[in-house]
Parts: sequence; C-alpha cells; structure tokens
Amino acid sequence: MKFISAAFLSAVALSPVSAFTTPISNRQATASLHKKNTQLNEAVNRITPDGPPYAGPSSKPILDSVKFPHDMNRLDIKQLEQLAHELRWEIIEAVSKTGGHFSSSLGVTELTVALHYVFDMPEDDIIWDVAHQCYGHKMLTGRRDRFPTLRQLNGMSGFCKRKESEYDSFGAGHSSTSISAAQGMSVAKSILKKRKNNCIAVIGDGAITGGMAYEAMNNAGYLSSRMIVVLNDNGQVSLPTGTQSAGGTIPASQLSAYTSNLLVSKPFQDFRDFAKGLNRLFPENVQDVNKRIDEYARGIVTGGTIFEELGFFYVGPIDGHDLENMVPILEKLRDSDSNKPVLLHIKTEKGYGYPPALEASDRMHGVAKFNIGTGVQVKGKAAAPSFTSIMANSMIDAATEDRAIVGITAAMPGGTGMDIFGRRFPKRTFDVGIAEQHAVTFAAGMACEGLKPFCCIYSTFMQRGYDQVVHDVAIQNLPVRMILDRAGVVGNDGPTHHGCYDLAYMGCIPNLTIMSPSDEIELRNMVQTCAEFDDGPTVLRYPRGVGYGADKLQNLFGYELEDGEIPTKGEYCLCVMFFVILF
Repeated sequence: MKFISAAFLSAVALSPVSAFTTPISNRQATASLHKKNTQLNEAVNRITPDGPPYAGPSSKPILDSVKFPHDMNRLDIKQLEQLAHELRWEIIEAVSKTGGHFSSSLGVTELTVALHYVFDMPEDDIIWDVAHQCYGHKMLTGRRDRFPTLRQLNGMSGFCKRKESEYDSFGAGHSSTSISAAQGMSVAKSILKKRKNNCIAVIGDGAITGGMAYEAMNNAGYLSSRMIVVLNDNGQVSLPTGTQSAGGTIPASQLSAYTSNLLVSKPFQDFRDFAKGLNRLFPENVQDVNKRIDEYARGIVTGGTIFEELGFFYVGPIDGHDLENMVPILEKLRDSDSNKPVLLHIKTEKGYGYPPALEASDRMHGVAKFNIGTGVQVKGKAAAPSFTSIMANSMIDAATEDRAIVGITAAMPGGTGMDIFGRRFPKRTFDVGIAEQHAVTFAAGMACEGLKPFCCIYSTFMQRGYDQVVHDVAIQNLPVRMILDRAGVVGNDGPTHHGCYDLAYMGCIPNLTIMSPSDEIELRNMVQTCAEFDDGPTVLRYPRGVGYGADKLQNLFGYELEDGEIPTKGEYCLCVMFFVILF
C-alpha cells in the first residue's frame, strides 16, 4: 500500500481559490517555483551548498534500499522526496566519473521517481523520448551498479535499449518517437485484452517540435488511444538554447513560447466551467483531484487548446519538481477508466539541483568527466581545431564574400558549428528546431530563390529527412549544400548516433556531388567548393573529432605549408569520385 502524508491531504482541503484570481507572469511563476522548492529542500534537509565546493549526501539509505521499482511501494511522500535527492546526487557522482548526457536526467529526477512509484513496470510501459534523460530510470531498475561502464564497449548504453532490460520499453536515441510508440503499445494491449493498459510517453519541449510527434498526437486523438503524454517543458529546445540566429536567442520553437504562455493565467472564473467538463470526462475518479488542481488552475484555464483540439485531455502546467503534486495526479490518471489520451504538462529546470549545470550556457547537457565540487570538466588540450569548427569558420570566410550564403541547423547549433556561424551572421542563421524534414525542404525553397543554403545536420539525423533529399532537392537538382557532421563511427553515443549509412543512402540518389575530406585542408577546400558550386546539390560529410595539425600534415602527408601554417582560406577544388558497382 502507498501512503500520502496527512500534511498533503490537509493542503488539498485548504487550497485557496483566491490565489489565482489574477494573472501571473512567467517570472512570478518561476520565482514561486524556486521558493516552493527551497522550502521543500529545507523540510528534508537536502540543500545543495550555495557555492563551491558542491557536495551531495554522505550516504544514500533510501536509494540503497531500492533495487527495483516495487521496492518504492512502502515509501511515503517525504521519503520519495529524499529518494529523489539521493538519486540526483547518485547521477551527479556517476557521470562525473564517466562523462555522458547529464543535465537532462537531473531535470526529470522527481518525475522519474513519481512514474516508477505510481506505475507498475514492466507491465506498464514508460517510453522516454530520445532517452538521454534515462539515467535515473536505469538506476531504479536494477542497473545502478553498472554505471561505471556507461557508454563503454560491452558496457551500459547511454540510452534506453530493449535488449538491455525488460524495463526499457522502447529503444531510442533520436527524438519525437515516444508518442507513436506509446500509442502502438496502447492499441496492441487493447486488441490483446491485456489486464493493464498504461502507456506513458515522456517527451520534452524540444522533441515535441518534431513533426512525427504531431502526427502521433493527431492519430491518438482520432483513435481515442488510452495513453499519457508527459510534456517536460524546460525551455531548452536547441543545443545550446540561446544561440544567435534569425529568430533571436529565444528557444527555436513557437510551441515552446506557447507552452510558456500557459503559465500566465486568465481570471480564475473560467475554471469552473472547465472543471464541470473535467467531471463529465472522469465522473468517478476526478472529484478528489479537482481540489488539488486548484493549486495550478492558472494553467488549465489558459489554453490546453492546441492539445485539446487534437483530442487530448490537458492537465497543467504543474511543478515537475514537486512530488507531492505529481504523485496523486498520476494516480488518478492511472486509475481512470477513460480511453481519452491525456497530456500532462510539467514545468522543470534542466540541470535542477546542481548549480554549475544551471549556470552553464548548455546546462551541461553532455559532459566529459568533471570535478563535482566545481563542475569543471576534465578535458585535454586539443592538438588541432575540431572538424566542426574548421567547417564553421570556413563557411564564415565564404559567407563574408558571398551574401547569399545562409546556414540552417535542426536544433543542433553547437554540434554542427552553427553557433559559431551565428555569432558572426545571426540574421543568416536559421534554427528550425528538431525538424530535419522541414530543414531540407526549407533549404530547397531558399535555393529556388537564389540563396546558397548550407543545411548542417548530423549524418545520423539526416536519415530523418531522406525523402526530402530525394523528392525536394535531388529530383529538382537544386543547389542545396548538405553538411553532414559526425559521419562515420562516433564512439560513446552508440549505434543510434553512428553516421555509417550516409554514403549508402546518398550514393544512390541522382544529381548529388558527394565530398569527404581526409584532412582539415581538404575540408576547407570542400567548403569553398560547396559555396561556389551551383550546378546541383552537394553533400559534404566529415567525422567527429579534431584535425591532424600542421606538423602531421607536413610530416605524414607531405603538405608543403607556408611558414608551417595551415591555410585559413579554402580553394575551389575538382572532385574526383570512384565507385565500384557489384552486380
């Protein structure tokens, strides 16, 4: 049996209505969230020091007692809060020793605890979109002792992986797939008449910008598929968010702006009519939850419109770091007999609980090994610039002389060098969000009007825009420059991120000119060649990592470099390609 504290029940009964009779700004809502969480921290003696050195608890007794989710059944709300605190610091300590995706897991620690407390995995299904935020999930599902092998050969994957654990309902690595998968599981359970049908998709406000997420929501409402979509809204759409671009430095998503505006309430009186509709939807289960909903009624009355029009029952926004709120809401949704899909909108902070992550421009999204006390990462000094930075600076050189050159990224400005290009040419930099299909056709439209678009996307993510490459670019022979970063094997991120297929899937498409440099000088020349080549589409693929440096280029490859320096400007080059066709 699961227990909810008496203090919580009293809070429900005494929730003041008048507190939400006036509009609340985003800044006020955020300040309120910080104040509430500080009070909760003080209540259970789990405060992170105000300044370095930062340190976690000396022991983790509750986490030590939880090997699998069913071990959480005996815990009350305050113990769950302490478990979340211990889990967060276990993640911090583990990743500090191995590196890996980091702040995304910190932001969903309370959500992870709540989901595993309320739902019954593996019979119930929890699908983590992208799954780079799954470290807490893995620790609560029997894999805590495997974290020293994280993202290593024969070790534990950094993403969910079905063959790794029965608790990994669906494998991931790319974004926007969770809602489709959850819907498929829900329909299958219904057809097979399985006793339980709880399928939960956890998706961020970045991943939900992907078109596939909308396709799934559109179909889920149409089919009335029983499922819960948890929208984790942390305002971090791109990596990093805040890069200078044509849209400014705000998150590259109008949906992100829309969901942020849900924190600004209309007058409270509109909520009564909505509450009546809520009762009609869940006649037996919703009576108790209505009282608690008063606490965040400002979100419910202000416009779950876009989700409701897609056929979802919208709840929120609620504080995603407040277990006392989330647990009873999730329990009521779990116990409902309704088949209508639900969207639960939670507000979280990426990197929550670790000040160095909150202060970093990228929120310490992906990190090398680091010092826990300071957050400083342990990185060796590179012997040469990275291929990504060489490409970006070569593109800047070309764009300085040719105003028609523009750059496009699909929410990965840091990984593709578009953050570098954007600092020099913000009005000529376009971040389209996690939308590779749109990025390619957007570039094709630009090319039609005489611009020279450089569409910069990871090799593995360009797979998502394949039809657009064929149908919208190659068949029309439009001069779109497709720049594929991370071509070849990428290392720790594993099979979902290897760029091993681009030569195969691009090589069979007509009209493409494909280039692949063997060193940084060839890369500079090929960027310049892309800029000057207007007779059709080009593809430039290059690996992750750094160049060779001047000494190796001269001693190993026989380059004759003036003054021993690598040329800073590329030259147009003739590309010769050889193919062997096997019949």
